[in-house]
Amino acid sequence: MFGLPSWLIIVPVLGALVFIHELGHFASAKWFGIKVEEFGFGFPPRVFGVKFKGTIYSLNWIPLGGFVRMLGEEDPSDPRSFARQSALKRAVVLMAGSIMNLILPVIIFTIVLMLPHETLIGGDVVVTGVAPNSPAKAAGLRSGDTILSVNGNPLNTTTDLVESVSIESGNSIEIGIMRSDTVSGLSLTPDLMTFETVHLVPRVSPPKLLVVEVVTDPSKEVDLYEARTYNSSLNLGDTMTQGAIGVMIGMTNMKFATTSDPIWSALPNSVNTIWNVLVITFTSLRQGVETGTNPGILGPVGIAQVAGEGVNKLGLSWVFQFTAFLSISLAIVNILPLPPLDGGRLVFVILEMVRGGKRVSPKMEGMVHLVGFIAVVGLIVFVSFFEIQQVLEGEKLFLR
Repeated sequence: MFGLPSWLIIVPVLGALVFIHELGHFASAKWFGIKVEEFGFGFPPRVFGVKFKGTIYSLNWIPLGGFVRMLGEEDPSDPRSFARQSALKRAVVLMAGSIMNLILPVIIFTIVLMLPHETLIGGDVVVTGVAPNSPAKAAGLRSGDTILSVNGNPLNTTTDLVESVSIESGNSIEIGIMRSDTVSGLSLTPDLMTFETVHLVPRVSPPKLLVVEVVTDPSKEVDLYEARTYNSSLNLGDTMTQGAIGVMIGMTNMKFATTSDPIWSALPNSVNTIWNVLVITFTSLRQGVETGTNPGILGPVGIAQVAGEGVNKLGLSWVFQFTAFLSISLAIVNILPLPPLDGGRLVFVILEMVRGGKRVSPKMEGMVHLVGFIAVVGLIVFVSFFEIQQVLEGEKLFLR
């Protein structure tokens, strides 16, 4: 695009998202009567600024978002200072940035759904792997089976299967399957297909098994050969995670149609999409903490490469979806209870509420945020080092 590297798209995208985040802090602060000394687009040095009703609106040279500078962020001496406000008002101002980053994807997804777009309307849900010692294995499901129904309800997509199984976790379900007897050199015909029904109980808490060479504890380990019959990409030392019934699935014979949703269905569908992303993200974070593995966190280099690869492979339409997902990620990251993020500052406000209005000293809070800032910068440098190494070695972080 314009002869520039495609990964540079991250600059305006990230700049816009940070600016919208800061706009949330700015608007909420103004609403509560907090004096905003400066609302800047980009980061200093300043190009120029205009003062209006006590606030400087500035344009700055580094176009990576923006910032809000409020009066008395730690000094409550002025009635219009941030620190002088009630704990509830300060909490709202701190959360407003993340809220804005969640509102933006709703708008983006709603517009995307209202525009003509290709939608998957159906296909065959096919088993591509069966986990050892799983309900699916015990029921006799095999790789290559087509799952037709759950409890008599026909399936059109993999999402239908996941939702049907999730609802019935812990209860016996009936799965209708189509199985083909493969004969080399012959095309598939109805005469070579059989239809069967199997019964199994989806697990509430599927196991996570460590892939090892020799199994000593079957409840915690699985050998490499069996692991690869389920997921061929697994290696020694990996963790084999499974779903409720223990199958990997894919789709064949997919059917698409061009559709456009009216706003009354596009809006709730976009909210539902964002909710699903949030659930998946927090589940991945929890699993990452439990297993000690990276849940998919990317640093600046990784994000830039993902943006560039997406534009190269999927075109400019990808930018809007990428912006929406990155905005959700920015909302989640900023609300985490880690100094110096908004969530870290929010912890001190909550602590103040719990202590009956007694605040932690500004000096102590400032020290905690400084240590947190150093830790965050260190983590970014650490992650970026390995991402740069991957890029130099020609590895892809996305769309492999």
